[in-house]
Amino acid sequence: MFRHAGDFTKSILAGALCLAGTSSFSALAEPPDFAPNPSAAWFAYSREFIPPPSGAGPVGPLPGHRHVSNDEFRLTGKQATFALGDPDSPILKPWAADKIRERNATLLSGKPLFSPHASCWPIGVPGFLLEPMTRPMYFVQGPKEVVMILTSFMDVRHVPLTDKHSANVLPSWYGESIGHYDGDTLVIDTVGIDERTQVDGYGTPHTKELHVIERLHLINGGEELEANFHVEDPGAFTRPWDAIQRFRKYEATVAKMPVNSIPVLATPEEGPLTEAICSENPNSFLGLPAMPIPQAAKPDF
Repeated sequence: MFRHAGDFTKSILAGALCLAGTSSFSALAEPPDFAPNPSAAWFAYSREFIPPPSGAGPVGPLPGHRHVSNDEFRLTGKQATFALGDPDSPILKPWAADKIRERNATLLSGKPLFSPHASCWPIGVPGFLLEPMTRPMYFVQGPKEVVMILTSFMDVRHVPLTDKHSANVLPSWYGESIGHYDGDTLVIDTVGIDERTQVDGYGTPHTKELHVIERLHLINGGEELEANFHVEDPGAFTRPWDAIQRFRKYEATVAKMPVNSIPVLATPEEGPLTEAICSENPNSFLGLPAMPIPQAAKPDF
């Protein structure tokens, strides 16, 4: 069991006080506390990544086809749609563009396609940052590890606080993440991400070369969480690209009014992390071809 982030912060502050009055003190910065109490959590503003102010950005929506999410449907009553990506994005290599083009053609023909996450497949990185919109994301910050937990389907990312990846990184659903604090920012470096995951909600594929660096920090006086991330995958993309995702406080939002009166949320009452199980199911989803249940049929070593 990991200690609460508040205990970690207190230990850092105690050490810093010993350096007061020295030149070293000004170089120290308090690490961010993403979980000041057990009820603190975050949910995203959008299910699409935000492009950077300049330079190459993520795949965007297919022109003329704005995505209406289930979250927007609950809020406005507009008919929900499936997200269609732009296969002509300049960051895509031809084979990756073809994957998006094929997916779009299926959806435009009237056939639904649900994300692998809807069938309880882990969502991968950086797709993890898109998910906490209707149910929140929690952090547990300890002295040796940061844990990120999605309430929906209980997806968990473990981020050891270290400066070296393993000598032999084995592919896994969330890859191997290592992290460190850079002043008020948590920096996470992830490699070895399973190729069955998708980069975003448009079905953008990747290869085993995918490398993601995330920088998480608080903005707006601690009322919002921002994730700036950098993506490299020479197997799938023509160039490295950057994107942004922002989150608001789940705790503050539900404290203002009864949770059942907030149409955009599909979530339990405010409180500590609740368990939500995603049951593995070999049957088809709404009449679609069934996705196989992920299996560990052979050892990884």
